[in-house]
Amino acid sequence: MSSYIIGKIDIDNDKLKKDLQIHDNFPKIAEEYDEFGTGFWQNCSLWNATDNKNDTMYRDYDHAAQQTEYGKKLTYVDELLKNNFKFDNLKMVRTRNLIDGMVIPHKDFVELNKPKQQYFRVFVPLEDNELAFHSDEESVFKMRKGEVWFLDAAIIHAAVNFFNNSRIFLCLDYVFPGDYSPEDIFANKSNYNPELSPFIVSRQDVEADFEESVIKSLSKIISQHTFKDIVFMLSKLHFYKNLPITTCYDMLVSIAEASQDEAVYEKAIALRKYLIEKRDLRERFSLAQWPTPLKA
Repeated sequence: MSSYIIGKIDIDNDKLKKDLQIHDNFPKIAEEYDEFGTGFWQNCSLWNATDNKNDTMYRDYDHAAQQTEYGKKLTYVDELLKNNFKFDNLKMVRTRNLIDGMVIPHKDFVELNKPKQQYFRVFVPLEDNELAFHSDEESVFKMRKGEVWFLDAAIIHAAVNFFNNSRIFLCLDYVFPGDYSPEDIFANKSNYNPELSPFIVSRQDVEADFEESVIKSLSKIISQHTFKDIVFMLSKLHFYKNLPITTCYDMLVSIAEASQDEAVYEKAIALRKYLIEKRDLRERFSLAQWPTPLKA
């Protein structure tokens, strides 16, 4: 697997419950790359480049990470972090929550300048959720409470929660200056255990004409009005159908081309480029904005 379990930590449920109650009062703010998500998608910065709780931009910088107001309020999460993880080379810590929604397939770090192998993203679920999954270019998997995962964010990946229950994760972003091992993130090396078995999702095989039939059907209804809905619908398919994660964008471009709507086709090409090929730091993409206003 490109993404894999690297260990497990113990979580005190009573202490965590108090922090999660505090976290419930953190507002959802407009943030960088909101266009990747649908449903309730919340990222709260606990440690970052500036100590500003509203600074959600992940970027390169050369000084130590600064704790934000949110990080100081979550006292048990702070204890959990400091007892289990090294802060050397740690550049950002966020809580991430996704409810009844998804983060569509995309690559991270494409707008950054360092070699991609220097970036090491770690996920730790604080809550279990039977209907919340992640995916990458190899498989679909479920992260369970207390597991410590390396998520290969430099390749195409996605996340979904098919239900309206919370599933808060910790996301730790490390940047290493040279050679390293995954165990280097742990304050206590005994927590490092890459032999743990992951929960890999078994997916349904598709018929030989599946993609062709989807393209033919959706080309008849895709438009500026339905483009966003179709993007998110196609993005969900690989979570339960045995399809490559990139199929959603390949089909989207084919659907748009078959529709003979030039604006829709150009939008599909631009979206694929932005999400999985190339974008600049702070560059934005709007699924709702079109060259001419929508008309009923």
